[in-house]
Amino acid sequence: MIQLFALTHSFAQQAGTVTLTGKVTDEKTGKPLPFANVFVNNSTIGTNADENGNYKLTNLTVGNLEMAVSFLGYETVKQTLRFEQPGVKTVLFKLKEGMELQGVTVYARKNKKREKHLKIITRELLGNSKFSKLCKIMNPEVLRISEDDDGHLGAQTTKPLIIENYALGYRIHQDLDDFDYFNGKVYYGGSTRFELLVPKDNAQKKLWRANQKVAYQGSLKHLIASMVSDSLQEQGFKVYQVIPDSMRMFKSVRSTNGLNMLSNHVHNRIEAVRGMRLVRPGELETERLVVSMTQLEVFNMNKRGRSPYSDMGYAYTQITLPQGYMVVTPQGWVVMPMGFEIAGDLGNDRFSSLLPADWKRDE
Repeated sequence: MIQLFALTHSFAQQAGTVTLTGKVTDEKTGKPLPFANVFVNNSTIGTNADENGNYKLTNLTVGNLEMAVSFLGYETVKQTLRFEQPGVKTVLFKLKEGMELQGVTVYARKNKKREKHLKIITRELLGNSKFSKLCKIMNPEVLRISEDDDGHLGAQTTKPLIIENYALGYRIHQDLDDFDYFNGKVYYGGSTRFELLVPKDNAQKKLWRANQKVAYQGSLKHLIASMVSDSLQEQGFKVYQVIPDSMRMFKSVRSTNGLNMLSNHVHNRIEAVRGMRLVRPGELETERLVVSMTQLEVFNMNKRGRSPYSDMGYAYTQITLPQGYMVVTPQGWVVMPMGFEIAGDLGNDRFSSLLPADWKRDE
């Protein structure tokens, strides 16, 4: 039987960190919600409130953190907090009871249609990486699956979906606020809490760490950390930035024998950029800004794949920053996404290869 690490933190506060305290209550009655989950979204950092709804999280870094709070039968609350100074901070969380789905046909019991839809949802959530077969949804019964008249397949969870990833060594608790699958494309959102599985022996521990390093290679976290350290080329990435119309040398792109080639677009439509060109200092030492007013086109030169260019057969991603920037940490953690959009290879990340935001590579 694989056990779980208890997520504990030293109560002796380290210099330069934040201790977060507070209480979780019912929004209407004010009654405490005992043992509610309080965690940093998409991370292994979390705790449970006590029997009186009080919680305490220590050793949090200065900067932005997206907190999430969940309790059975209540809507999960997500709130971005910003800590500009170390010390003790108090935040109260008020939760309201969950809403029922309306206006759709819900498949809750076992039947052939539900089983067919469940296979699609499982495939889309776990992905098709080499780690997918080592992942399992432990409680599919919490999925409320729906289908509308237009053919959109939807799902929500009545309580966190539990995914055990025996390739990377995590148990994932996913509050699925929304899932929409249509015409081969999927969108899903919610809050995610990671727990560390306890390895059965040292060999499994080493295997999990090795697999985590494989998952990190070519990931969004890897890309951003490479931008910050100005080591894109050394880490196997090529990044091009779309040139604004007013600064283009030519109005149109030349074609070569009808082929769409990257070499034709360079200087006409896009230009190669280094990480130092895209990254600015943040207001705090713990944060950086990735800045681009136009779309970024990214190639992972260590991974073969499809791209729009006949002379660049590598994994291809488009990144758009609607606000012109996003806030990240030097380790590649996106702490304020600002609505950034990602399509292509890096947009295909699923839970079988997903690392928690606080995962750290070897120095």
